[in-house]
Amino acid sequence: MPYQIRKIFGVDFSGSKKACNKIWVSEGSVHDKFLKIHTCHPAHFFSESHDTQSCIAALYSMIAREKYAIFGMDFPFALPSSLTEENNWKDFIINFPLKHASAESFRDYYRQKTDGKEFKRKKEDEKGAPFAAYNLWLYKQTYHGISRIINPLVRNNLACILPIQTPNPEKPWVIEICPACTLKEKGLYVPYKGKKSDRESNRKMIVDKLEKFNIVLDDEIKDICISNTQGDALDSILAVYAVFRNMHILEGKNPDELEKREGDIYY
Repeated sequence: MPYQIRKIFGVDFSGSKKACNKIWVSEGSVHDKFLKIHTCHPAHFFSESHDTQSCIAALYSMIAREKYAIFGMDFPFALPSSLTEENNWKDFIINFPLKHASAESFRDYYRQKTDGKEFKRKKEDEKGAPFAAYNLWLYKQTYHGISRIINPLVRNNLACILPIQTPNPEKPWVIEICPACTLKEKGLYVPYKGKKSDRESNRKMIVDKLEKFNIVLDDEIKDICISNTQGDALDSILAVYAVFRNMHILEGKNPDELEKREGDIYY
């Protein structure tokens, strides 16, 4: 299916104990030059059980099921190639849950390997991603995202992880996005997460600005993004937008050798 008529999903991911409330998924579609947002829900909307494992499993099943869709997800799909032992990205993904039994062991492994220093991938540096993959604020997202989303998708050949893998028109496409990078690029990177009144005002400001980027939001979705104090709903909208503005390059992207190892970040 041509990229122009694929569904678009944006996922604000989490590996926390409260992942069912922290993972948000938005869905949109392209109409002429506009992105229409249809839904914006937390993960428990898709899962019968509200524990973390069930909600992540439901998200994985959703990706595998939506064969004609593009998913933008906000966790690292790789680590710096200088830190990995495998010869290629696929082997790294397949071995990842075998080498790291928990999020904590994953973080400890790379902190020991780097003597406590944090190294980013080339694209993370270039595009202004705030954290390394094993940073204290990101390591759980990285671990659960790779172990429980990317690994089974790759292992079972159920999706194409772009730009590392070649896009197959009969499978869902999955790309790595970064809401913080999107906001930085648009000059909107202000504190917007939290319950303070200024954070709510900033969420409203960002939502209002989105309409200038050809994003169509109804009043209910606007209210959800503004009232969700942790910013997860808004981040999922930004994830959809990152897919939308990069759709035209995904099909024909020819990754260089480093991108085949480390991937890319879209914003």
